[in-house]
Amino acid sequence: MKFIDTELMEKYLQGKADREEQDRVQMWLMLNLKSRSADGDFEELMERIPAVNDPAGKERVLSNLKTIIAADSRQKSYVRRQKRKNILIGSVMASLCAALAVLAFSFASMRNDMRQIASWTEVTADYGEIREVVLPDGSHIWLHNDTRVVYPDTFTGGRRQVFVSGEIYAEIESDSHCPFVVSADNVNVIVKGTTFNMRSYPETDNVELTLIEGDVDLEYTTSWGKASLDVKKGETVVVNLTNGGIDKFIHEDYVSWKDRRVLYFNDKTLSEIAAELEHEFGVRIVISDRDLAYSRHFASFVNNESVTDILHALCGEEGTEIIEKDSTIYISTTN
Repeated sequence: MKFIDTELMEKYLQGKADREEQDRVQMWLMLNLKSRSADGDFEELMERIPAVNDPAGKERVLSNLKTIIAADSRQKSYVRRQKRKNILIGSVMASLCAALAVLAFSFASMRNDMRQIASWTEVTADYGEIREVVLPDGSHIWLHNDTRVVYPDTFTGGRRQVFVSGEIYAEIESDSHCPFVVSADNVNVIVKGTTFNMRSYPETDNVELTLIEGDVDLEYTTSWGKASLDVKKGETVVVNLTNGGIDKFIHEDYVSWKDRRVLYFNDKTLSEIAAELEHEFGVRIVISDRDLAYSRHFASFVNNESVTDILHALCGEEGTEIIEKDSTIYISTTN
């Protein structure tokens, strides 16, 4: 999980966050309560927030969060919009009530937060699924493979903001008086009437942005502090949110996964590629050789290739064995 800015979380827990900052924290909770790694990650989060000098209180909050996570994991991955909204509000508000009780927030403030959250909607795409969302301003967002988007029923306050976990393809309506912002954990993409693809899964350290048309600014926070960069048309930018490393690549003829199955791997390890293929094809991939797992590849697949076709193309040289058994693919070296 990529943590939200720790300073922002502390500010929120101390009751000092403004409305926009409160929205960011609440949406982060809504998205990340569902992360597969949430148990351990929330425990680390509680240790990273110095606002509460109360170990027993932290344990109570963590216990509540774990209960919510466990209950939520038993829910179906996608439920119709209104039912899903109600489940989500109940889950998040339960966690926030626990935290606020420890941190001495007022009940009146809690009721106000509940009213604010109730005006947001979540849409989810499961593995192997593509879903299209039309936002209140007419912008279109497509969700890909285990992706969530949270957005308000109406854009207000001079800022159009949505929250994302996973991968989206977006066509954003231009409005010079009301900027569009896509937030994913501690990343903001400020959009100026643009078509782009963004990938930011909670379990990875990287955020990847490909700009097809228009202009965007990418703001992000790493262990080195806050930074930003301007992404140019045709560029793919990959930012490592742990160490601040940046890679840039040029895509002259970009094809989107919303039109057909396409996969781009820009200087990625076989282990990273395997994780993407698991998302894409709903299989498990086991790489038994460490050197093979860390081998790096540049490749693109735009002809609807199967997962085994892709793996044979990447590592099918002599001395490598690829075996598929019971929805698991095993890759190993034979010499």
